[in-house]
Amino acid sequence: MRTIDNIIEHRGGAGVSGPVTRGSIIARLERMPTNAMQIRARVLIGLATFFDGFDVIAIAATLPILIQKWHLTPWEIGFLIASGSVGQLFGAFLFPWLAERHGRVRAIAWSSGIIGVTSILCGFAPTFAAFAALRVVQGFGLGGELPVAATYINEISRAHGRGRFVLLYEIVFPIGLLASNALGAWVVPRFGWEAMYFIGGLPLVLFFVLRRLVPESPRWLAERERLGDADNAMTVFERSAKGPLAPVAHAAEFDELANRHPKRRMKDLFGPAYLKRTLAVAMLWITCGFIQYGLSTWLPTIYRTLYHAPLQLALNLAVAASVLGVVGSLVCALLVDKVGRKPIINVSFVLCAVSLALAGVCHAMSVYVVATFSAFALGFLASGFITAYVYTPELYPTSIRALGCGVGGAWLKVAAIFAPAIVSKTMVGGNLDVAFYILAAVPFAAAIVVHFLGIETKGKVLEQLEA
Repeated sequence: MRTIDNIIEHRGGAGVSGPVTRGSIIARLERMPTNAMQIRARVLIGLATFFDGFDVIAIAATLPILIQKWHLTPWEIGFLIASGSVGQLFGAFLFPWLAERHGRVRAIAWSSGIIGVTSILCGFAPTFAAFAALRVVQGFGLGGELPVAATYINEISRAHGRGRFVLLYEIVFPIGLLASNALGAWVVPRFGWEAMYFIGGLPLVLFFVLRRLVPESPRWLAERERLGDADNAMTVFERSAKGPLAPVAHAAEFDELANRHPKRRMKDLFGPAYLKRTLAVAMLWITCGFIQYGLSTWLPTIYRTLYHAPLQLALNLAVAASVLGVVGSLVCALLVDKVGRKPIINVSFVLCAVSLALAGVCHAMSVYVVATFSAFALGFLASGFITAYVYTPELYPTSIRALGCGVGGAWLKVAAIFAPAIVSKTMVGGNLDVAFYILAAVPFAAAIVVHFLGIETKGKVLEQLEA
């Protein structure tokens, strides 16, 4: 596999002439077909996102064992689930901040290194306290990787087909969730809980290789006035395209578009230009965190403790829910450029709310009935959740795009901190139906907020969406 330096060294034939400007970089991105380097970037950064999903949900497969091993109380169980979210909350601010200053690819590499090292150390944790502390540190990487990766993949995509391109990458996150559940159902009973965290250490490899194999975002480089570097990064993508490229068009118009708005700062996320968008993003990500962490991480434990299902059955039912999450994500990827971002989010969240409410109504029935409604709820959630990763970066300009995604991710982590405690409290009180009703209210409210405050972004160049 050739490194970026090799490709730049043999850069001839890109078919580009004239001065390098922000507008010309945007024009070159918009004329560029899907190419081998984009696929490489999607695969390698997708691996980071895959293991983000894997490590986030690994606690679900190992929690029933850890409860017995360390004799955890309900409060300690809730704290253990939420501990990773505490670190993720800080990571959601730290790594987007680093990405705005030092580059998207570098921030993703750093976050992957933290994820890998701490996952391996979790496998050696001797006590509950040590394990929880490592989960907090790992959370820094987990919270920072996703928003920065979503920002990068959006920025190397052109307007036409951007939703499908981004979501076919983002699908690796629910696949990571599925792999974690499926592998956990097979690995944990045979090799012990520690094996899950040793497998989760593989992102450490990306820390060493990612920057040599994937170019930096040309949009970010141009925004930082590093036009020579932006030109080189664009050349890497252009040289990997099959066949001749179309002539660069509309560079002057893109220059005018890029220079029309001032560079934004973090405070602008909450200013008049972007406040409505930020509120819609907040509700969108709160919903994703509340349901994902309030339900997914608890399902094997709910099946085992409340319905007295054997461990293997409890894990298998959780795998089934993850399968529907992947199916929902695939359907979304095929439809998002046709019907738009807002309709996908709103319909998915309303159907998720209905499924959760039905789980509450039928909670006294068999474990299979509750598992079926829970699986459908997670499938519908996954469709809206994955759309958040293409929708959120589209709402903000390049100068604050990673920060905007980070703030969205921070709301997810805030919800993730409180959701497990709510489920834990209602479970202890024997009110599982109340937990499902509370969970159902959140996506329903989010659908209303996104409908009235969000904007549609389908088919528009990122710079056209600046307020």
